[in-house]
Amino acid sequence: MSNITEYAKNLSPELYQQLKQAVETGKWLDGNKLDENQKADTLQLIMAYQSLHNDKPDHFSIAKGGEIYMEKKSVLKEQFASSNNDIYQVDLE
Repeated sequence: MSNITEYAKNLSPELYQQLKQAVETGKWLDGNKLDENQKADTLQLIMAYQSLHNDKPDHFSIAKGGEIYMEKKSVLKEQFASSNNDIYQVDLE
């Protein structure tokens, strides 16, 4: 495999999710921290994977075809308002 796109083509969805979680948390599944090079390389691989497979992109992610996908603020507000998640505000003072 000659480049990152070739690697991304061969990633399983499960491995993609594990890599995405590692970048989000800054830790591998075994608890070890990603160093800056690992984080940068893994993020590039995630973005390449998304550009190939992301038919339903989340806000501010890479859509299939390689375009950055950003939802309009009004749509995000509507999604947020219609979600079934309870939100609690805690005063820490």
